[in-house]
Amino acid sequence: MQSKKIKGYAILINVCVALVCLIALFSGQSHAMWYEAKGRAIILNGDKETAKREAIEEALKQAMLFSGASIKSVQQLTNGLLENEEMTIRSTGEVEQLEIIDERYNGEVFTVSIRADIFPASQQCAAISDIKRFATTHFLIPNRQQLTEGNIRHLDEAVTKRFADLMANTTDTLRLSYIAPHTAKFKSEFTEQNVRSLSQRGNSQFVIVGTIDDLSIKRESASIFTPWADDSVDRYFGMTLHVFDGINGGKLFTKSYSTHAQWTFDRFAQIDEFSNYFWHSTYGRAAQKLMIDAIQDLKEATACQPVTGRVVNVAGNIISISLGRDNGLQDSDELVLYQAKEVMDNKGKKYLQYSLYPGVFVVENTFANSSTIIHKNSGLVANIQENDFVVKK
Repeated sequence: MQSKKIKGYAILINVCVALVCLIALFSGQSHAMWYEAKGRAIILNGDKETAKREAIEEALKQAMLFSGASIKSVQQLTNGLLENEEMTIRSTGEVEQLEIIDERYNGEVFTVSIRADIFPASQQCAAISDIKRFATTHFLIPNRQQLTEGNIRHLDEAVTKRFADLMANTTDTLRLSYIAPHTAKFKSEFTEQNVRSLSQRGNSQFVIVGTIDDLSIKRESASIFTPWADDSVDRYFGMTLHVFDGINGGKLFTKSYSTHAQWTFDRFAQIDEFSNYFWHSTYGRAAQKLMIDAIQDLKEATACQPVTGRVVNVAGNIISISLGRDNGLQDSDELVLYQAKEVMDNKGKKYLQYSLYPGVFVVENTFANSSTIIHKNSGLVANIQENDFVVKK
């Protein structure tokens, strides 16, 4: 397929997305560099044009992030090409030219390959291609009376599961790998403790605390001039996400999202919240689009966070850790070990204090969700304990 060239465009962050395979073909900080990227998007209701746009957007965004720029943009799309673009980028990095190398669809997935000519930033994000793993509970629904219409009393569980599926299907670097089989409301004074506990139980670095804030109904009666028409019914979907680093501590991200769409179900219908029938409805598609936007925000918020795990066992000079191939670890990767302990000031406030172990450790053997490591130079292990921390260098 002949490649298409596009100049002067920007990148929108609303994306369904993808496999990233980025290769810098030329080097040198004073010249533009070519990056190759693949974007993937789910085709909903046969809408290939929207899927194509989203796949292009994702590939462009990944190329920009890989070059070191964090981007926000506004764009217009005409016949599959990006035109009349505005670009706003934080840090340095500017796109000079884009080529669409290939585009194809297979079943419900549209894939596009692009090459982007980018003036790179001075530093690249080393952790952008690492696997980020999340843990959560069922998203909390504070006002459960809103579940009455449609009898969608299991929507908290259904939304959390759909969120995990969308994360796996639209990104290659984020995984919601543990969902505790209950709903939890974290009181503020215990949030840090609960986050760390959930992170450890799920063997996941990041923790999502989600709430479904609004499921209200807006119903407009048919006009007296058109009594044969049905009532017009819209339903809202509001969600707030708090994302924490469950190992290193601290909140990384908080954002609220809201949308609404036509509610096409009968008032007295008994709806299966887990079914494709529900999620492919007008309302279900709008809710999924909102969740995909949130997933993209999570991806950007965690893109440069180094992958961190725990020491699970020390046997002589061999150290077993909680990171493995599922986290993107490979044999011979280099790691740093550190210890974290709580210290308290004279007002009773607690702080975390970190102490690095000397030297660098190297991965000897990798498994699915664990690895063994040894000291790179001396092979000596001194005072390293279970539940100490390890971070990919």
